[in-house]
Amino acid sequence: MTADASFINKYQRLIVLVLALAAVLLGWWDTVTHIANIVWRDDAYSHGLLVPPITLWLVWRRMSEGGMPSARLFTPALGLVAAAVLLWMLGRAIEAALFEHIALVVTVQAIVILLFGLQFYRQLLFPMLFLFLVIPFGGELVEPLQNITAKSVIWSLGVLGVPYKADGVLIELSSGLYEVARACAGIKFLFTSMVCGVLLCHLALRSWWRRTAIMLAAFLVPILANAVRVLTTLLIAEATDQSFAKDVDHVVYGWGFLSVVLLILIALAYRFSDRGVEPVTDGEGTMPVMPPLNTKGLAILLLAALSPPVAALWMYQPAEGASQCKIADVLAPICEDCGFRSLPRFDNTGYVIYEAADAEFLHLYRSGGNRVTAYGALFQPDRPDHRVIQGLQKNLQDDWTVLSGVPTQNAAVGGVPFEEIVIWRSERKVLLWRALFAGGKFQGGATASKIALGKARLFGGDASAAALIFTVNMDDDLDSARERLTKFLSTFSADQFLWSQLRMPEGHAICAE
Repeated sequence: MTADASFINKYQRLIVLVLALAAVLLGWWDTVTHIANIVWRDDAYSHGLLVPPITLWLVWRRMSEGGMPSARLFTPALGLVAAAVLLWMLGRAIEAALFEHIALVVTVQAIVILLFGLQFYRQLLFPMLFLFLVIPFGGELVEPLQNITAKSVIWSLGVLGVPYKADGVLIELSSGLYEVARACAGIKFLFTSMVCGVLLCHLALRSWWRRTAIMLAAFLVPILANAVRVLTTLLIAEATDQSFAKDVDHVVYGWGFLSVVLLILIALAYRFSDRGVEPVTDGEGTMPVMPPLNTKGLAILLLAALSPPVAALWMYQPAEGASQCKIADVLAPICEDCGFRSLPRFDNTGYVIYEAADAEFLHLYRSGGNRVTAYGALFQPDRPDHRVIQGLQKNLQDDWTVLSGVPTQNAAVGGVPFEEIVIWRSERKVLLWRALFAGGKFQGGATASKIALGKARLFGGDASAAALIFTVNMDDDLDSARERLTKFLSTFSADQFLWSQLRMPEGHAICAE
């Protein structure tokens, strides 16, 4: 046997692993780039940049210690590959990116198990599970953390005797009006601290009660520290001015605060470490036995590696939209002596614009001294880069922003469910109700809409969708604004603001004649 053949036989499984993972990553390239874009652009998930290299280092570290079992094919792992592929297809169908991300990491795990066996995988269990931390999830914690930070700061101001006025996450001091914004929620501190805590538990601790204590510290320390950060920023602004306080927050806290939090966590972990110094071998003779795969084994690996690309082709949706035909306009409904007068539309009179919509309208009404806006966005069909389910914040115009900490509650008028949101700018507040239409009816929220659209994509139904948004000024209190919107939607039903084609039977064209 030649030296080259001997090398290939010795490292065949590793070579096959690299090729199989390359096929998976290329087949699900949209999912890979989606994770990468989030991790790269969103500071809250920037820890994900370090997870893959740390995972590789942990794998090398464990294998260099020796004691690894012989690699052997484990064909039942094909079932895990199949389950991951189905999860990915479901995620793509219902626009649940988290499902796609989980499916990608699970597929990596499954191929490792398939190639090297369960016993081998168990020896690498921690680094393989650590890889799941690359998935950007937990964004739902931003608003709760934002509210916790705001309430902590408000309580502290009261204890310190600093005069203030508060409304949700808005805090008014003598030096001006401040918002404990989403960026002040401390989500980056929390996520980075938690990931660091997980790694420290593995490297420095053995007993589960110590690990539990460190993870509790990794959770609580950044939350408490972030509240102190926001409080001191406000106190600095009171003592000096807002611009100086912002500079301190960005320079001192932005660069040094997270480092201090992590140093505290690392110091705690190693102060109470119960893991002794473990000798690490130089790697001589520690390479596990890896017998080459036979033809059957290679065929099984080929099946596993090609499943993701085949699934991607099956779920492929062309980027182009629906047929380029005229869509019927939605005319503003009017009524006689109902208390609502239709107004002519002027530019920049709305609050929300869905730039990716295929058609939209904005109708304005006045009742006494109050103005009501009705905005609609049509997606025909709902497709990549043209989604009805979008975060509202990115569609708000002219510096309007979502106000957290307000006791909102979802509403229903005429059987149509509405999501309630309060937006604000300067000292103005607006109550906003949003309804989503998908699958031939108004849905109860984003999740129900995603499921309805997913069914349409999977089974060839109509994936057309629309968002309706109604707003009213909050010049007084929240309940009064709700009453005005309820009265408006009792006078003009939400159906009157839908494109008529959305109500057509299945198979009829959505375009106007």
